[in-house]
Amino acid sequence: MSIAVVWSKDNCIYCTKAKDYLKKKGISVEERNVQSNDWTMSQLHEAVPGARAFPQIFIDGKYIGGYDKMMSHVQMGELSL
Repeated sequence: MSIAVVWSKDNCIYCTKAKDYLKKKGISVEERNVQSNDWTMSQLHEAVPGARAFPQIFIDGKYIGGYDKMMSHVQMGELSL
């Protein structure tokens, strides 16, 4: 089973859409919300230097990008979920 890490923030519609889509495809999702007490923007920047937009998605350790990028990869057949 694939595992996704989704860096997110509160009230982010694309974060919610990404998590819902991944879960619907049977992928286990680990959410890393930078507005919680568990994760910080500094930790996100270690994973994705210069990231400002949300979500930031990794699947099985591979950086995918944001929601639109993930969906583009899926539509082009470059990402099989």
